[in-house]
Amino acid sequence: MSSLMPSVETISGKKDGPTVAILGGVHGDEFEGVLATRKIADAVSTSLLCGRVKYAAPSNPPAWDSAMRVSPLDGLNLARVFPGKDDGLPTEKIAHHLTQNLIARSDLVIDLHSAGKLFDMPMLCGYQDAGGELGARSHKFAEIFAAPFLWQHNGKPAPGRSLSAAEELGIPSIYVEGRGGGQVRATELDCYVEGVLRILKSLTMINDAPIAKSASVVVEGDGNTDEGIVAHSAGYYITHGQVGEKIAQGTLLGEIVDSRGKVLEAIKSPQSGVIMLLRRKTEVEVSDTLAIVAQLR
Repeated sequence: MSSLMPSVETISGKKDGPTVAILGGVHGDEFEGVLATRKIADAVSTSLLCGRVKYAAPSNPPAWDSAMRVSPLDGLNLARVFPGKDDGLPTEKIAHHLTQNLIARSDLVIDLHSAGKLFDMPMLCGYQDAGGELGARSHKFAEIFAAPFLWQHNGKPAPGRSLSAAEELGIPSIYVEGRGGGQVRATELDCYVEGVLRILKSLTMINDAPIAKSASVVVEGDGNTDEGIVAHSAGYYITHGQVGEKIAQGTLLGEIVDSRGKVLEAIKSPQSGVIMLLRRKTEVEVSDTLAIVAQLR
C-alpha cells in the first residue's frame, strides 16, 4: 500500500466484542490525537479483554509530515471530504480508505482532534444529536469520556466529516478537542487517554480506567469552525476573554484594528454562554472565523 495511505492498526481482545475505531491526526497540525492514540494502543495492547481497537495515527500522513491542517498534495481538508472517493484526489482517497477500513463495521468512532495552530478551544468532547437511538448512544459515550466540556450539536453532522460518515453507516460517534496551538499539554494528553479508557471500560473491553475528576459542563450549539462569528473587516484581531469563560450577551470578544491601532470592528457575543473558540492568528481577512460561543444547558 502506498505511503500516502494511513496504516490502520488492530488490537484484538481475547474474545469477541465491540469494535472501537479511533482516528488521530486527521489534521496534521493537531499533535495531541496522534500521541494520545499511540498511548492508548500501548495501554491496551496486552489487556484488551474482548473486541477490537482499530486506529490510524496519523490518519493523514501527508498533512502530518508537513504539520499542516490541509494536505500539501492537493490543498484539501480531510475533515471535509468523507466518505471520500476511491478514484479521487489524494485526500479523497485517504478519506475513502479510512471510511472503508476503519469506520465501517465499527461500533463506535472516536475522532481525536485539537484546535490546531489557527484556533484556541477548551478541552471538550462533542457529538451530534439528530435525535433517536444514534444520538442517544453518542451522548452516552460523550458523557462517559468526561472532558471538562461536553458540546452537544443538534441535527445531523455537517457533510464531509468522519462523524457524518459514521452517521450514514448508523454508527455512534464522538470527537475530542484540546487547546492546540502547536503545544501538547500533559494534562490534556491525559484527558484524551483517560477518556477513551473510560469508554473501553464501559464496554467491558478492559478492567480498569481512571475515574472522572468531575462532571462535564454541558453546552449546545453549532461547532462548525468554518462559520461561527466571522470578521466583516480585514486587519489585526485583538482578543478579549479566554476560551471556557462564561460570558453574557454583548460581551466584547475582540476587536479588529488597522495597522495604526484604529478599531475597525468590535466583536461582541450575540448570546450568553461559554466561549468555545477563539482565533489565534492575529491577521484576519473578511469572513474569517473569529469566535464561537455556545449556550449553557
